[in-house]
Amino acid sequence: MTIKVKPKEATAIINSLISGVVPKIGVQHITVGRSNEIEMVLKALEEVKNGHSMMKYWIGDFGSGKSFMLHLLNTVALKQKFVTATADFTPHRRLYSNDGKAQALYTALMDNIAIQTKPEGGALHILLEKWIEQVIVQTATEHQIPLAEIRDAKYFSLIQNSIIQTVNQITEVGGFDFGLAIVKYYEGFISGDDFLRKNALRWLKGEYTTKTEARSDLGVSEIVNDRNYYDMLKNFCRLFVNIGYSGLLINLDEAVNLYKIAHPGMRQKNYETLLSMYNDCFQGKVEYLFFNIAGTTDVLEDKQKGFYSYDALKTRLKVNKFETAELRDYAQPVIRLMPLSHDEIFVLLYNLRDIFNFNYQVEIGFSNEDIHSFMEEIYNKPGASDFLTPREVIRDFLNILNIIRQNPNVDKKKLVDEIKIIDEREETFEMEDEIKQKKIKRIEKQFKNVLLPQEIIEELSHALLDDENVLKSIVGSFNNEAGTLIATEKRLLFISKQKKIKSFPYGQINEMSYKSGPQYSVLHILLGNEKLNIDFIPNSQIKPLIHLLEAQIDILERKTLSAELKYWQKEIQNVSIKSQLEQMSKIAHIIQEKDHTAGEVFSMRHTDTVVKLLRQYKALEVSGIDTPEIEASRQRVAEAIELTYKAFEQELSRIFESDMLDIDAESMAYMQSLKNRGLIN
Repeated sequence: MTIKVKPKEATAIINSLISGVVPKIGVQHITVGRSNEIEMVLKALEEVKNGHSMMKYWIGDFGSGKSFMLHLLNTVALKQKFVTATADFTPHRRLYSNDGKAQALYTALMDNIAIQTKPEGGALHILLEKWIEQVIVQTATEHQIPLAEIRDAKYFSLIQNSIIQTVNQITEVGGFDFGLAIVKYYEGFISGDDFLRKNALRWLKGEYTTKTEARSDLGVSEIVNDRNYYDMLKNFCRLFVNIGYSGLLINLDEAVNLYKIAHPGMRQKNYETLLSMYNDCFQGKVEYLFFNIAGTTDVLEDKQKGFYSYDALKTRLKVNKFETAELRDYAQPVIRLMPLSHDEIFVLLYNLRDIFNFNYQVEIGFSNEDIHSFMEEIYNKPGASDFLTPREVIRDFLNILNIIRQNPNVDKKKLVDEIKIIDEREETFEMEDEIKQKKIKRIEKQFKNVLLPQEIIEELSHALLDDENVLKSIVGSFNNEAGTLIATEKRLLFISKQKKIKSFPYGQINEMSYKSGPQYSVLHILLGNEKLNIDFIPNSQIKPLIHLLEAQIDILERKTLSAELKYWQKEIQNVSIKSQLEQMSKIAHIIQEKDHTAGEVFSMRHTDTVVKLLRQYKALEVSGIDTPEIEASRQRVAEAIELTYKAFEQELSRIFESDMLDIDAESMAYMQSLKNRGLIN
């Protein structure tokens, strides 16, 4: 065999191609006819290495090799020491949404993070541990601490501060919670606490759906959501470059699923997000980032639903009008993938036969002449010119080799004669329609007591995720429109009688409270900066609904250490501790306002310990048990809280003393300048 392929790669290639998908590893061994594209990508990667960013659109008809091309880009980038991430757009993974679909896309990308030593994906934890080790070594060097001792518990706060400071330097939006999650990962990594490490990884991968759960597990105030996932991708890109990698390459396949979004407004929002990312890349707003988007010709050119339906995107993605099949322009953002020639298909099948033989350690009786006969027969079948794709040719070829391997005496010509050409696209759309109908039936079953019109059910089939269950529903009004409020596992939905749907994802709700009155009750929601009120006529159904939302109501304003302490000031009954918490809250606020970085470090240092103490004291306070042991425990916790209060005061004093020295120095310099100018004696 002329191709040098590893056994693992050979198995992946054969198994994947027989299944109709592109192998994650080994694609370089079956690449034909794409040398110009690869040369362009290598040049583009060099530019990205130098701090530029880029976005390419790979456009081709069904089966033209778009997915294969993205996998090839992945392989090339890994060899150039890039970190790569891949994901497919699906009906439940988009660039823009308000119901978790953009967050789901981010999670899919994080699951598929790959490096050269782990090309199949799942490398995020490896990168985190590598970066943490670098921070540990750097901290030990800066403070002249032996490497054998730096992992001792007494140096934990030192490394903690180093992680936060480094993250603050390389991130912009969401850096504090991003850094806190990494600190928690480090804490679990050092202490062997797998549960803590997994929770930190969950946060970094965008797997938390509520702030309450994330705050309880990790002490963070935010989660990765539909609004900030792009910022988190940029944070990771900077982190990977800080580790020593060339940049981050992101491959997004199946853009047809953006094109197929039924709601025009939502589709335009996704195109708007795509445009924003495009502008960031080519206007120098982001560095070391390389996006690749794959879609069909309709996705690009359809003026009703495609990229060209959004004028701002159309002007940027116009194809060079002088380009032809012979004269190609690979520098433009849009790269059209031309079909492989018959000669290139022959070379591909020739290589696949050798890989197949190597994989199964056999010598299949299928000569070069047999390959020619197979191609001549299959390309002359009815429907071949319209529907035959390289994917089907490869799959049929490998299936025939498999039959021959297991049945050496079979008639090869008869096998080829039995091949039928089908339109795979038609089957795909039928299958998607079947999935949609099943989803509608499930929603109808869950809403059987609400008696919603069919058109509302249709809208809900787009709004709800596949695994999302309805928990409660109640009649109410929103913006003076009567309708039904529905609580699901992931969001609140309001469906008006005019068949409009308003979605309130739990992850985007900053504040929520409930007020009961004699005539009507009100649910107050703060969604971003938007204040919303939902009114109810009091009835027995409200209480179960509010109980369901209580976990979310706990979010409130507890986003900073100062706000957290104010919350506990209300919860604790002990007058002395309440007074201490009031002062501690003021101190935390002063430090936060004075110096944001110092405030984050201060919060990182104290939040976990203080909250644990306060939770413990609250539990003892409401226990209703007055044994000597409980009283002794309560006293010990109260003393610990008092010590923390004193530590807050001392830290604030140190900061002010430092500032006074700076002010004195500035005053002396100012007075001297006045003397020099003869304005004072």
